[in-house]
Amino acid sequence: MNRCLRLILSFALLLPLLTGCWDRQELNELGIMLGLGVDKDGDMIKVSAQVVVPNEVSSKAGGGKGTPVTQYQASAATLFEAIQKLTETSPRRIFMAHIRVLVFGEEYARKDGIYDVIEALMREPTARPDYYVMVAKNTTASHVLDVLTPLENIPAEKLFNSLDVSAKTWSPTTTVTGDELMDFMISPGIQPVITGVEILGNKEQSGNKENIATIRSPARLNTTGLSVFRKDKLIGWLTEDESKGYNYIRDNVESTVSHMPCRKKGNVTFKALRTTTKRKAKIVNGKPVINIDIKNVSSIGAVECGIRIGSMKVLKELESDSEERLIELMQESVHSVRRKFHVDIFGFGQEVYHADPKFFKKIENDWDKYFEELDIKYKANVQIKRVGTLDDSFKDELKE
Repeated sequence: MNRCLRLILSFALLLPLLTGCWDRQELNELGIMLGLGVDKDGDMIKVSAQVVVPNEVSSKAGGGKGTPVTQYQASAATLFEAIQKLTETSPRRIFMAHIRVLVFGEEYARKDGIYDVIEALMREPTARPDYYVMVAKNTTASHVLDVLTPLENIPAEKLFNSLDVSAKTWSPTTTVTGDELMDFMISPGIQPVITGVEILGNKEQSGNKENIATIRSPARLNTTGLSVFRKDKLIGWLTEDESKGYNYIRDNVESTVSHMPCRKKGNVTFKALRTTTKRKAKIVNGKPVINIDIKNVSSIGAVECGIRIGSMKVLKELESDSEERLIELMQESVHSVRRKFHVDIFGFGQEVYHADPKFFKKIENDWDKYFEELDIKYKANVQIKRVGTLDDSFKDELKE
């Protein structure tokens, strides 16, 4: 009897292990979406899903004759209605867990705003918020996701990797993920900024395999400048120098290359090895004051003028000139944003809140007006640690 009871209990304990996953999905039933584009279609939202074609990217296939991705499009009143509607043309259910880039068309970002889309994706449990967000400059998101690219078979991967590398090595660009963008939109004292992407060259050939069959692709994707938002709507674009100033203020610069005119003729090229920026606010006589302190360690990349790099006096002059240039970039960026957009994209309001929460709460609704007259003090410290494998330039010694 005891033996039978033990057997029954054993079977009872094993039964739960024999059940399958109720929401299991077979891989060959899913369409893996890596790029999601959002555009305006009249009063509706148009989604473009860049989906991987498994046979074309499989190593066993040895490289197929078709394109590595395909694009499905659908329009509806809301984001998820449109995504679900993609099944009208897609033979597989669209799987959202591997989205790499979310691209907004410029018209949609200007007129409809991006909050509803970001909120819907944040709410969706299968969509991870670590994708990069971009704005298609002077074009639609669907056109951007149409462009086939060399080196990377999957255009969405190309966009993700290009932006990731560029943000780490080139100061005018930065990365913004889905969850970071949500924080920008709901946090007081700061407005969102998103990197743009544009299509260079012949758009008509962008989706053909001929676009990657030549050394110089007829159509190319290029990250370009930063887009400025008020709440969730696009209001304009920063220039390259303004974008640099913004990233220096926001402490987004890891490494970059820049040049500066010599005091006589030619240029000196610098490689930034390390850059850190600290922002701090204080209240002085009832008014907020922002202090920006930037520290930069650089090396000499190239010298196009006959200056004596081996001289400590010359190095000190270069350091001083570099400090002035950094401050100038930041000042010009702030001045331009005040003049053209009248919104605080730098997060100065957040610094005021951290310094005195009660004071900021009193002025929060009028913060953009305070931003217009905000007293900002800049301080820069540049150290040139390396001069490369040469000391003085030999330009003056060139033969006649």
